[in-house]
Amino acid sequence: MSTRRIGALLAATALSLAIATGVGASTTSPGTALVDGIPQRGTVIGQVGATVTLIQFEDLGCTHCADYMENAFPTIINDYVKAGLVKVDFRGLGVVTRASAPALRYTLAASRQKKLWQVAELFYENQSKLNELATDAGVKRMVIGVKGLNAKLLVADSKTLSVKKQAAAHAAEATRRKVPGTPWFFIKTGTDAPKVVRPEAYDGESFSALLDDALGR
Repeated sequence: MSTRRIGALLAATALSLAIATGVGASTTSPGTALVDGIPQRGTVIGQVGATVTLIQFEDLGCTHCADYMENAFPTIINDYVKAGLVKVDFRGLGVVTRASAPALRYTLAASRQKKLWQVAELFYENQSKLNELATDAGVKRMVIGVKGLNAKLLVADSKTLSVKKQAAAHAAEATRRKVPGTPWFFIKTGTDAPKVVRPEAYDGESFSALLDDALGR
């Protein structure tokens, strides 16, 4: 079992106790630790000057997306995003489970505080409890350990028309780009149009091959 998986299980156990007791859990999440300190602008994480963008269509209730986030995303962040080579752009869909749509709205709302990726990571790490967490009370408990995130503002922003329009825009883009399901990936290099890429597996090695090719390595 990976260190990240063990950390996620410990965090999930503490979160389960928080849900049961109504007391917030102050646990360390391996996912939020992974993305902390990296610049975020809207749905994008990474340095402005990165010439390659990985666009990922995902659903917070999708188990395959969770596999990707656990097994491939850390390599992308550590080897490419932190090095200033690649940016990652979130495209959320809310169709897999009944909790997917509200979870997406909370995640998009977090972008207003430059914490989209922290909230997305927490939802994936605790995906088995998505129904409990994708509520106003649940998300407030879940994000209590995210430094610099105002949970009350997050909930308020999730109900705004701008967030609802953003979610609808992601769905419309998925239709326009003929996205068949999640996760689904595009790579954009410079000013070129995004191109579909199909990894052999949801692991670091497969994505390294795709990104190295885009970078001309």
